[in-house]
Amino acid sequence: MPTDAAAVTRWLAQFVLASESRETLDRLVKVVDDEIVEALPEFTDPTLRRELDASTRSHWKGFLSVATRDAVEVRPAPEAYDLARTLARRGFELPVLLAVYRIGQRSAWQYITETHIAVIPDPELRAAVLMKLWPRLSNWLDNAVETLIITFASERDQWQRGARARRTETVRALLANQAIDMDDATTALSYPLRLHHTAFTVRVDEDVADTDIQRLLDATPIAVSSALGGERPLTISSGARTVWCWSATSGASKPLPDNVIAALPEFVHVSVGTCHPGVDGFRRSHAEALAAQVVAHRRGAPAVRYADVELACLAAGIAGEEGMTTLVRRELGALGAADESTARLRDTLRLYLAHAGDARAVGEILNLHPNTVRYRVRQAEQLLGHSVDHRRVYVELALHVVSAFGTG
Repeated sequence: MPTDAAAVTRWLAQFVLASESRETLDRLVKVVDDEIVEALPEFTDPTLRRELDASTRSHWKGFLSVATRDAVEVRPAPEAYDLARTLARRGFELPVLLAVYRIGQRSAWQYITETHIAVIPDPELRAAVLMKLWPRLSNWLDNAVETLIITFASERDQWQRGARARRTETVRALLANQAIDMDDATTALSYPLRLHHTAFTVRVDEDVADTDIQRLLDATPIAVSSALGGERPLTISSGARTVWCWSATSGASKPLPDNVIAALPEFVHVSVGTCHPGVDGFRRSHAEALAAQVVAHRRGAPAVRYADVELACLAAGIAGEEGMTTLVRRELGALGAADESTARLRDTLRLYLAHAGDARAVGEILNLHPNTVRYRVRQAEQLLGHSVDHRRVYVELALHVVSAFGTG
């Protein structure tokens, strides 16, 4: 006997009720978006991942609200439009947006079948549920994608026509270390690339009204740049609620003061790199700001300075190889030279620090007299320019990095 339509309706109603819980929503969003990120590594970017999570969550909640109905008008939530606009502003092509939905649909359907449909004991009811639920999910996503394609195309067209497009392309070329004429880049950006740079990011919380977002994204970078000692900053939109920023100074900038952090507008988050010179510094400080942004997101902090969390970022592997290089150059200085005699001083100092300054123990390891160990440590201190006890943790980490990876 065919399955009673009422039984299918009851099952769908129970499915919707169970799927609307916060725990279930969180689990589905993570499963689906982890699969998208694995296929599209671009979404490891903190801003893109956050907007992807918000979009997936909004789609799922929207679908659940109509899952028990045959005919509905599909209206994507604002979070879905935000993701489409961000992808357009970041310069991605349409296939990236389509891939997000293709992978997401496959992953979501697999999750539903494995966690809900597969456990239906009655095979006829299971088949009937499949026949009812799959077309509804497909219809929702197909109609949503058609709407979002229009939004994506409109945003991308507007972005490409304006001066913002040229600035964005120039910044991305600089960050990618592509060969670029310095004068042309400086003109395109209206920003002095030959000075020192402190990069920072500004993010506005998701619950801030749309009417306030642009005001905060315009005003906050100016205030932060001024506090760093710079003038009007270079800003590039990196998401619907985030901007990447750079502040230029003639020399090393001062750290972002605590009182400026305390005065930041509510619901605004800032992550700041350290100051570096030239185009290389432009890139390096930006990488630091992004690493600090990861920390800020996890902690929910209003502001994070990379200098305050550098060791944690290195330990967590989010500072990258450039982060290690910066640490070694800054902390070791002349002690980072590649010649054999300097290498001996580094190895001796590393063991000396690892053995809590016990010259006798180090001498036994290296087959040296303790006085020779102490002499090498003093030579190393001369190259460092300070006592080994000053910034000891940073120096010891730099020594371990060079010991493992060399000076190249």
